[in-house]
Amino acid sequence: MSSHNRTWLCCVAFLDVVAFTKHHMQAQMAIKAHLDTQIQKLLTHHARDDYILLDRGDGAAVCFLVEPEAALYFALDLRDAIRAQENSSVPYEVRIGINLGPIKIVLDINGDKSTLGEGINCAARIMDFAGPGQIFVSRSFYEVIGCLSQEYAELFAYLGKRADKHVREFDVYEVAPAQAGATSRHAIQAAANSPPDNTALDPEALQSRVSRLTEKIGPMARILVQRAARRANTLEELDRIMATPKMRVMPQDDSRAVLKNGFDNALLERAERLLGEYVGPIARVLVKQAAGRASDPASLAQLLAGELASEAEKHAFLSAFKQAE
Repeated sequence: MSSHNRTWLCCVAFLDVVAFTKHHMQAQMAIKAHLDTQIQKLLTHHARDDYILLDRGDGAAVCFLVEPEAALYFALDLRDAIRAQENSSVPYEVRIGINLGPIKIVLDINGDKSTLGEGINCAARIMDFAGPGQIFVSRSFYEVIGCLSQEYAELFAYLGKRADKHVREFDVYEVAPAQAGATSRHAIQAAANSPPDNTALDPEALQSRVSRLTEKIGPMARILVQRAARRANTLEELDRIMATPKMRVMPQDDSRAVLKNGFDNALLERAERLLGEYVGPIARVLVKQAAGRASDPASLAQLLAGELASEAEKHAFLSAFKQAE
């Protein structure tokens, strides 16, 4: 299946150089060259199709299309590399924000892969809250990572709610300082590679379900099956858990603007069902976010149609939505 114009749940690491514009041009060039070298060096550990790298001038954004741990490992390793300042003629610091959210993969004007959507926008907002050498993550990223192991969850400290310039609130978590992060990295990796705690379920059957779900939502499938497997005693029970609307694709989105316009729950459920025919389980997240921005059912329908790749899909969705009202 082509990844172009497809909606993914993606972990985005967004970073920039602190006070970059305060350096003179020659220093900016030296900093940029050093930062680019460190980023490229870390990304050589991944296959080229596992990530999308976006140049941001004074920084970069890396959208990881693999397991969410990859974004955290990248951020920890990059912070350590920058602080080591190997072969750097100008000392500098970076700040990093990580978010898990929906993105759409598109082609830019040069024909290269690029991304759009809340996943990357929220990563930038989370980064804005961070200071020199800090790694901040969103609630959605923290709650998915935290389900892997207790050791993993303890890497983070909750900092409370932060509001951006648009007065949009985010729950923000800070990754442990560099020394603690480096010490815990091996424990994180071991937890991420371990099977679900419930050994009564056949590993091959679990992997089969991971593979099928991956085709719909990407690498987050492994995390969701792990979470369901910890609650199920049989494969039949596992399938029922995975099918229920309460088995959420994301623990919580960061917009904090859910149902603020008072949409009827039945309408939102119908919208989720209709959109799900095109984008799969991520429909729940997209409907929830759109409900916070729409002023009426018509604008809600238009926002959701905008998530679809083709004009034919948009027209079919809008027609079905109108009939269902």
